[in-house]
Amino acid sequence: NVVGYSDRGISAMSVNQANREVLETCHEIYKHDSSPNEIKDARKLVLKQIQRNAYRSFQDGKQFVDNLLAIPPDTITKVNHQEHIEGFVNSIAQVPPDLSQQLGLSVGLSTAMNLRDAHGELITKALVSDQTYLFLTGNPGIGKTTAIAKFLKAHVDEGFLFFYVSPRKQVNLDIIEKFKDSATGELCDNRLIAINTNTNLISDNFGRYTVQYLWNECQDDFNIKTVHFLNSRTIQPWGRRSNQLERLTDEEIQDRGKKTKGVLSSICEAIYCLVDEQTSNSIVATVSIQSLKATQTGNTLEHFEKIFRNAYNKGEGLVIPAKMRAISTRIKHLFIMIDEITGDDGGVEFLNGIHAILAKYKLINNGHGFNTKVIVADASIVDPGVIDQHLSDISSEPDKIYFRSVGNSANSGLGLPLSQQQFKFKGLDATVINANSYPASKLAITYKVLVESCRFSEEANLKQQDILGKSLQKTIFQDIQALMNRSDVEQILVYIQDKQRLAELIDSIRKELGEFTKYQDYLEIHANISEYEKKQIQQYKNQVKVVFMTASGSRGLSFPKAKHILVEIPRFQIEHNLMEVIQVIYRGRGQYQDDGVVKTLDNQNKELIFYLAERSVYYDAEDDQQQQLVIKESVLSLLNILLLLKGSIMTRIQGYGQIGRDNFLIIPIGGKSISAVGNRFSAQIGNLIRELNNEYKRKRWDDPLKEVSTKLKELLNQAEFVVKDTAESNYLSLIESFNNQFNPLVNHGLDKLLNLGTLETGYISGGLLVVPIANGLQETYQINLVKMMKYVTNDLLETMEKMSTSKSYPENLRSGLKDGIELLETLGNSAPKTQWFEQKSQGFDQYYALPLFTFIAGEALKKYFASKPEELEDAGFRKILDSYIRQFYPVDTVFPIGHDYQDFPFIVFNSYSLEQLRTKMFTDKYLLISNELNVLNLILSR
Repeated sequence: NVVGYSDRGISAMSVNQANREVLETCHEIYKHDSSPNEIKDARKLVLKQIQRNAYRSFQDGKQFVDNLLAIPPDTITKVNHQEHIEGFVNSIAQVPPDLSQQLGLSVGLSTAMNLRDAHGELITKALVSDQTYLFLTGNPGIGKTTAIAKFLKAHVDEGFLFFYVSPRKQVNLDIIEKFKDSATGELCDNRLIAINTNTNLISDNFGRYTVQYLWNECQDDFNIKTVHFLNSRTIQPWGRRSNQLERLTDEEIQDRGKKTKGVLSSICEAIYCLVDEQTSNSIVATVSIQSLKATQTGNTLEHFEKIFRNAYNKGEGLVIPAKMRAISTRIKHLFIMIDEITGDDGGVEFLNGIHAILAKYKLINNGHGFNTKVIVADASIVDPGVIDQHLSDISSEPDKIYFRSVGNSANSGLGLPLSQQQFKFKGLDATVINANSYPASKLAITYKVLVESCRFSEEANLKQQDILGKSLQKTIFQDIQALMNRSDVEQILVYIQDKQRLAELIDSIRKELGEFTKYQDYLEIHANISEYEKKQIQQYKNQVKVVFMTASGSRGLSFPKAKHILVEIPRFQIEHNLMEVIQVIYRGRGQYQDDGVVKTLDNQNKELIFYLAERSVYYDAEDDQQQQLVIKESVLSLLNILLLLKGSIMTRIQGYGQIGRDNFLIIPIGGKSISAVGNRFSAQIGNLIRELNNEYKRKRWDDPLKEVSTKLKELLNQAEFVVKDTAESNYLSLIESFNNQFNPLVNHGLDKLLNLGTLETGYISGGLLVVPIANGLQETYQINLVKMMKYVTNDLLETMEKMSTSKSYPENLRSGLKDGIELLETLGNSAPKTQWFEQKSQGFDQYYALPLFTFIAGEALKKYFASKPEELEDAGFRKILDSYIRQFYPVDTVFPIGHDYQDFPFIVFNSYSLEQLRTKMFTDKYLLISNELNVLNLILSR
């Protein structure tokens, strides 16, 4: 790894033997280049070259780029630009005859085949081929899961097991809808049974093996062996669970842990029972990718082996062929589908676990008579190179942007609307089927950019950022209002990721119009919505004028009447958010009925409007000319985001995008990591408080949400964290001595810091020190009598009981409230004394983190916290540290629950993949990550 320092910053890259010439070139430049140019002149030349190449990336790019780089200082500037995209293929367009012939599609039909049907035919052929792996990388809405379901419905006689996983619980339920008869609402065949499960369902049945089912032949709950099958039509949300807390003394409460079956364990045990008892030979089973958890010995996917345990001799480690063939004579098709594999960090681990199990049981290549297919679907992938590079290795990695130059796209085949390629994946035959299209005849893309140029100041505060946010909000509001007033606009989609700002926007529209009613004028869609809201959305989605959404809540939904999609581009986590944006822009598609006539707008012109607001901070320069150069350079990161946005969208629509003189694949890809199994009680309460706060952000009128959140936080805000059995020379004990010794030591030379001795393992991440908790953690919460009398009341319990059974709240929130109720009931049944809630945990994924300045500013921190400062909700130390650590690593739970520190700020958190990610901090596989967008400048400056 190479790190370069200059007076203007730090840059880093990974250099291996293959590209060592990069260093040699740098060496020659530094050694021999005696250019008379001053650095400031060279900077001007580079900026001009970047500018000229950026022109080529947009239609009428010169005007757009020049306007962006010509912003005046110390003001908010608005820059608008529109492009008209043509020449791409419509999703419902006919496939050209020569391409049909090339792909071996059906011939002799009375009419040509449209792209969606042709894509479905390629999938059908692949499902009966000798290929084990099938990668479906077509654009959203092209019909990937529809084609799979259609095939299986036509092969019920042969029997099948369709094991479907995706990152979203609602999508897992929606896939079952594809197996229903649209006229009756029942499953399309009486022999078919569909099962699904989740953590809440299992917990509410005392932690036993539990699934919910849909089956035309049965309407009642029933048991097979140890598995409880609950009728999904009649499940109620008020099941009870086993208590997790136990009382040790009159004053002490302890978390005894949760004994419950896991999601994968339950679903696989249920499949085994159905197969073994021959209850059904056509099974659809769905779960979330998040059900995959790391354990001390591996991960929870090992439960998949339960399905075939009667056909495996565990003692000898051998498959019993006769028993396997007996199963395959009844269940021929074994399809395992991982949908949106990059939509969750655990997707790649799931795929690799499935591969290992299929190999162990010799189920690959039609082994034992099964037609085994591992189907991986993801609209983000596009290119086989990404499949091999990203999906074949389970090592943890952060979100990233994959790119490569494709030269002449006509020669590379990337511009084809439909393609099929054979390749090897993990040594096995694989097929990738890709479709590049968009559901419109022409596409207008409008960029509305707000840039606040401001001089760097240590006194800069959050209010300045808020001014920019309000200006952006006003721009979006005006555009919505203008579109609503147009008679030719039937529906508008609006995506804003921030729930609170989305709620504020809706309130602004309501105040302006006087009346703006939910389910009548608009819908509001989020990732976690209640069952009631889901039903209302399905009922009114084609009737309302405006649909507001967050991206994570929009996948799996389509709005056929929408021709105008307004998208605010988040300024953070650009890789992940570009993936979501690409999903959002495909939401306006499909068919609808108008007076009994089926219609579509997918053959008409459509419009995307992107909003981006950014602060451009510049530093003082020696003269006005230099100042203008500094201001222009400060806008380059904004230009980079626009280039990535345009490039990734065009890659999805037509197979490549243009940056500068060349065509590139620009593919945002999710990270890779999984979480550890298990969750302690305090973490469950912390998650509940977070769910309550998130729900309150969009339901400001719902006071009980705020009341319960505040009182639970106050109950548990006084806590002590003890790191067990630390090394003799550890960072916590060093804080006070380091504050006293640092200055005297460094005054005699930095080498004198070595006198502090050998310390325990720790990692520097930005301005944080991160330390593994190797030998366990003890949490103790003091709940004094005054708090008990104030917060543990019958009124609060009654409020929480009502909320936990109300279908107007999301399922995760209702489930979490049951944990809160258990805590209050346990405290309410105690003696009138101060209570101590204690729990111990020893995970292989626990860490604590504290700011590095804790070691040199200890006294200042003590005085600050002793003054009991009133910190803004989103600007306190606890919130900042939480957000900061999540920029570096995938994090599950963060403590403390409260935010009132005594001596210094810290957080305790869980991150299973932290150490793996640190080993891949620098990699030559992916050049574009959020803090290294300057690679684009290298491309543009050629």
